[in-house]
Amino acid sequence: MRRHQLAIVVKEKEYTRRIADYIRGSSFGDRWQVSAFTHPDACKQFVKQGYGIDLIAAETDLLRELQPELSHIPAIALVARLGEADGQFELLQFQALPLLLQGITDQFEGLCRKPVKGLAPNTNGKGALVLTVHSASGGVGKTTLALHLAGVASARGLRMLYLNLEKWNTSGLWLQPGGDAGWEGEGLSELLYAIKSGSSSHTSWLAQHRKFHPQLKCDYLYGFRNQEDRATLLPADAAGMVDSIVKSGCYDGVIVDMDDGMDELHYELLMRADRNLWIVSEERSALAKQSQMLHYGRQKYGETFGRIAACSEVVLSGINSELGNPLPAVEAALAPIALPLVREWRRGELHPVWSSSLYRAAVDRLCAYLLGESEESRIHAVG
Repeated sequence: MRRHQLAIVVKEKEYTRRIADYIRGSSFGDRWQVSAFTHPDACKQFVKQGYGIDLIAAETDLLRELQPELSHIPAIALVARLGEADGQFELLQFQALPLLLQGITDQFEGLCRKPVKGLAPNTNGKGALVLTVHSASGGVGKTTLALHLAGVASARGLRMLYLNLEKWNTSGLWLQPGGDAGWEGEGLSELLYAIKSGSSSHTSWLAQHRKFHPQLKCDYLYGFRNQEDRATLLPADAAGMVDSIVKSGCYDGVIVDMDDGMDELHYELLMRADRNLWIVSEERSALAKQSQMLHYGRQKYGETFGRIAACSEVVLSGINSELGNPLPAVEAALAPIALPLVREWRRGELHPVWSSSLYRAAVDRLCAYLLGESEESRIHAVG
């Protein structure tokens, strides 16, 4: 791996020394070589002498002095409070060095990321792709599928974020240590407040508050701290939350775990999606509800609902291989990969999300299908 040149431009010399010492003694030393400057003119002269810089991390006022001469070099503003840099990529200057260096690394990868082979550009032409997981019925396995999709995509080297926008979000049972469904710390409520206030520091907020799941190898966000925030969530605000993540440059894909049903919020998110998976269980009532929901969507939203259907497919979940596939055709495209019945998951006990190799293999094949890859090749799953 080639080491990248990081220029740290801050007034305090001791600060630069601490960063350089930490990098040399950590795994970040395999990625970064540091040049430290306490004055912007010294950094400019360094470049004029022919030395290369891959990334600049500088205090906000010093960064302004470096530009526009060095505006061609990716830059991150080191700030005391998020939102100080007027839309510039930001990181809190005074925080634990492992978090600071991880933030610098993540933002650099987002700024420099090249498209992955087999990863088609999304409909908006920029940012991460969005995959929604939706259904007309509850309890059909939306969250289980969404988490596995994030996991298998991350296992293939893609930067993925799992986003749960359900009204009753219990994903913490699988994501939190100890299986706690509740959330402590800043999460979706704070992101929503930032969007409503018109703050431009979404990327910096995301870099500071996203969480990493060690088994799934993907990021996620804490849920709404205040349940009223989710209960009164407006369709435009939900789409704005997704867009803030999509345009951050931090991810290849975002998997949105949605509530069951069909209202204006569902419609807004489904219209925003690049791909959508409708999940139907082997219960005939679930199939009937799905059919009614699709009929309602066409009736209410007319031709625009056809755009949703065109990028959507139905996935059969919990199919008993001993009985075959007893379900009749549905009023939408049917994905050829069905999700197996995992009997141990039906005992009412909390199961580890990554515990069934059979289910994980089926999701792996589903991802291959979604990207049009052959099952023999190593594919990338996108959400």
